[in-house]
Amino acid sequence: MTKQLKTVNLQGKEYAQVSERIKLFREECPNGLIETKPTIQEDGQILFSARILKNKAKPTSGEGTGHALGKNSGQKAFEKLETIAVGRALAMLGYMASGEVASSEEMQEFLDYKDQRIEEVIDILNAAQTIDELRDLFLTTDLMAEKKVIEAKDKRKEELQKGVKTNEAN
Repeated sequence: MTKQLKTVNLQGKEYAQVSERIKLFREECPNGLIETKPTIQEDGQILFSARILKNKAKPTSGEGTGHALGKNSGQKAFEKLETIAVGRALAMLGYMASGEVASSEEMQEFLDYKDQRIEEVIDILNAAQTIDELRDLFLTTDLMAEKKVIEAKDKRKEELQKGVKTNEAN
């Protein structure tokens, strides 16, 4: 790969967009092949497999594969999974930024999911009726190191110490 990919900065790291990876791949490998295949899993999730060959006339020219697994729910979920699989396959061929296999699309989706999970955990913590219940809920979450979760826990603890049963009572 000779050209530098355009990147998007997400939380201090540079990630290439899949569209940029594809564009550069097509420029450098005009006889290349990009193929994808969705498979519906028993649990209803979709597994997208992507295979990329640098030169379809020469099967030993270089090949990359990538996969993406997820639910087919939400706007353009099917297409996003395909894009992620293609991005990962291109990364396996060296079309990446700063050594990051994940694409900007993949990372943005992950960050959006993480933000949603943080809000869900905060709602659960805010529903705690006792300090013991709050402690137990906090200790069982996989997001206890997140700043927003810690702040929500501390705020709810303070409310419970003052005798406030729910946020609606404020």
